Amino acid sequence: MGASLYEPINLYKSIGPDIGIVDGPFEYLTVGGVRLPLPFTTRMTVVRLSNGDLFLHSPIKFDEALARELQRLGAIRHLVSPNQFHYAHIGEWSRAFPDAITWASPRVRQRARARRIEVTFARDLDLDPPEEWRQDIDQTLFPGGYFKEFIFYHKRSKTLVLTDTIINIELNKMPEPWRTATKLSGMYHPRGQIFFGMRLPLLLQRRTAEAAFAKIRSWRPERIVLSHGRCFESRGDDVIRRIFGGPPP
Repeated sequence: MGASLYEPINLYKSIGPDIGIVDGPFEYLTVGGVRLPLPFTTRMTVVRLSNGDLFLHSPIKFDEALARELQRLGAIRHLVSPNQFHYAHIGEWSRAFPDAITWASPRVRQRARARRIEVTFARDLDLDPPEEWRQDIDQTLFPGGYFKEFIFYHKRSKTLVLTDTIINIELNKMPEPWRTATKLSGMYHPRGQIFFGMRLPLLLQRRTAEAAFAKIRSWRPERIVLSHGRCFESRGDDVIRRIFGGPPP
């Protein structure tokens, strides 16, 4: 069985008030300049802010028809790289929408230069949400050493928006030998887990990790959107307690 997408792709799918996802085409992991034969699915989250602007989290490959569809929802204003591994298509969206603000995660500029990806970032994400989306979205920096990422919480829909912090791959969408490797990692549906590359850094950054866990638990999300694998459509608070620990409700 080969890899399969979350079809239909390049189509906005509402998941709650003022928030939706767009599943994209396959991407491939590149290591040392060599593209591995490992197709993985991609997903962008779109939030319509109170002022009508759109917040695009981890933009997927640019598609003109998709862009026209999103413009009917609001003005494409914020192009967000949540971590240094999710940025490659921001340049494409920025060239199509030059008035949009491009937001950088830690080390993403260096990574883009090293891989000769043409993208210019205008502003940097911080521990606290900027004025532009503070009313609608909260955020925190999730520790993970080299793999740290910004995670976001959309208040109105009670949705936690993650990139690689939790991975929840559906094994029937993966080809071998990657299916077996994913199963051994524990990062598969329905018991998705923290990305394996983050686990040791979290142990070494215990105090910082606990502070991030506490903030995430305080949000009490109802759903969790992931970039890779199946999202958690309900009982997000239970998923957070299972993965990050914490007292029962």
